[in-house]
Amino acid sequence: MPYEYSTERYKEVIDFLNTLPKNISILDVGCGTGNILEYIYKETGISTLTGIDVDKESIRVAREKGLKVLEGSILDDEFLKNINDKYNVVIFGAILHHLIGNSRRESFCLAKKAIQNGNLLLRQNGFIIILEPTFLPGFLMTIIFYIKKFLSFFTQERVTIFNRWNNLGPPIVSYFTPRQLIQMLLDFDMLKVIRVSQNKSKLNLLPKMFAIKKFEVLVICNKINCLGG
Repeated sequence: MPYEYSTERYKEVIDFLNTLPKNISILDVGCGTGNILEYIYKETGISTLTGIDVDKESIRVAREKGLKVLEGSILDDEFLKNINDKYNVVIFGAILHHLIGNSRRESFCLAKKAIQNGNLLLRQNGFIIILEPTFLPGFLMTIIFYIKKFLSFFTQERVTIFNRWNNLGPPIVSYFTPRQLIQMLLDFDMLKVIRVSQNKSKLNLLPKMFAIKKFEVLVICNKINCLGG
């Protein structure tokens, strides 16, 4: 069964969506099996929901639930040209750290392009919602990125250390620090950051030994009309 993102992490997102009209449209980027779209409908009553994903099995499961899911990547410009709809809300739920290039810098650039492309699918005055697991310190995240890339040449399975930490080996991820994520979004001229929240997450003993800290970061941005000042 494909991985499903925990709905518990979406409480603050749901609270925000419940301040918006019920007739809005929402796009979930990297929707997976659609469990978050189902959760949004259940908790808000918003019914114009669409997802996009690249994993065929996840898409199959989501469509069997009756959900509207498009097959393609947020980084694929040709795919995006064929999407005629515009959305009031575009959600990136734990997606950006999975956009992997050959280096950390290239990975960050891919994340930035994903946000830019999400903005193209957004209606004027719409909202982009980013929910990301972030970590400190940043230099350790860079080291882990390259360790995971190296190990992926030898195995496609997670590598467990002392049966306590399995975040080495595939899948390769490029985690932001909270500051890196927030600053990337502040740098967009066409988006205004209107809400930021950080919630510290619990980690087991091994990451703590390396002074690693995890924060679930929520950033909500409003699309603004730059020409209008």
